Amino acid sequence: RPFGRLATLTNMQATMAFQVRYPGIGFSATGTFKSKSSCTTKRIASHRKFQAPSQSRLSCLRVEAAVNVGTRQATRSVRKVEKFTRLPVWPVVPGVIITVLDILRLRGLAAALEHRFGGRVCPMMFTPEETDPFVLCVHHRHSFWAWDPIRPLFRVLLPEGFPAHPHRGFETVTYILQGAMRHRDSTGVKQEYGAGSVQWMTAGRGMLHEEMWVTDLPNHELYQIWVNLPSQYKMCDPRIQFLGKDVEGNPSLGDIPVHNTGDGVSVKVIGSAYKDAKSPVTTFSPVTLFHVTVQPGSTFSHEMPASHTCMLYVRKGEGSVLGAGKTTLPTYATAFLGNDGEKVEIKNEGKYELDFLLMGGQPIREPIAAQGAMVMNSQSDVNRAYQEYQMGTFGIPWEHVIDDDEWQEHVSKHAHLMSRDRRL
Repeated sequence: RPFGRLATLTNMQATMAFQVRYPGIGFSATGTFKSKSSCTTKRIASHRKFQAPSQSRLSCLRVEAAVNVGTRQATRSVRKVEKFTRLPVWPVVPGVIITVLDILRLRGLAAALEHRFGGRVCPMMFTPEETDPFVLCVHHRHSFWAWDPIRPLFRVLLPEGFPAHPHRGFETVTYILQGAMRHRDSTGVKQEYGAGSVQWMTAGRGMLHEEMWVTDLPNHELYQIWVNLPSQYKMCDPRIQFLGKDVEGNPSLGDIPVHNTGDGVSVKVIGSAYKDAKSPVTTFSPVTLFHVTVQPGSTFSHEMPASHTCMLYVRKGEGSVLGAGKTTLPTYATAFLGNDGEKVEIKNEGKYELDFLLMGGQPIREPIAAQGAMVMNSQSDVNRAYQEYQMGTFGIPWEHVIDDDEWQEHVSKHAHLMSRDRRL
């Protein structure tokens, strides 16, 4: 241990596989051993000769490892827990009331009222170096009531949705829990999709899109997650992959795969795979996105490489992460898990259903510069993206109030501006 580092230590029941590396002197050793005892300590010695630097007279490396035979893989523990600010909007009055209840520490009541009536949004702005490849996650819960006396005035100040805006260098994953969204973009795609649907949009080299709430429906709730792209794919062509049903009849990859364990755990697989349920979505780097529900007394378990980022966001209920030193997560808590194991375990020790979003992925480990709606590798890349947006290479913005025929005419008229030849 004083001279090298234990790079891999996998304890699977009675077998331990080990790999020792000391990069500075070009030494490595690998091997396995087995034991029938319940707990044992073995000494492994390698006497392989190697050429060491002049300052070192080492001729061997000894590694001592304690092995707990028959135990499970190490379970990841919680590194940090954060509760991000929730902002009142759509409708603003109930949102303000719920926020006041939060300030008065009546958090259980506040959460129950938000689930029932909506009125808040929670933008979770991550530190990309810590949450790579995830840039942000937003949880929306809104209601649009015809009898709301404030709504007509508020609609003048703030459109009910997000008019045409640009993106470059990353992907947006929009998962609808309640209600519906209407999407139109500068590539000519229009979608209207509701509860149980996922739009996985790759912005790539740049595009505009519009996301407006379908306010014929009163209640709306969704997640939107921003996933970074590796540098070699940041300038790929825009595309949309879709799970669920689209009113406009656009191609779908099918419904969200679901695995029910039979013991109180249900997993909707948006990205990656869980047991026999595998998402058909293709990604540019390994990304895991699960919507998990756990009944009281049940435990969710999933294996994930220790090198992968892993985060949990609790939408409803209360869950306990069973890593070293159990950590209990309340409603609306975001947990950032450490890299101290290859298994994620969350138990519902409460009285009510636990509902959470799991976000995991292989870190891209590249420089990142994010500003507004651009996620690039350097500030100069971001500046170039905004210059090209001003040149119209993402498309030309349109008013969100125009009808579909006018929008289609607008997009067709300016399609030539999106040519790759016009990039700086």
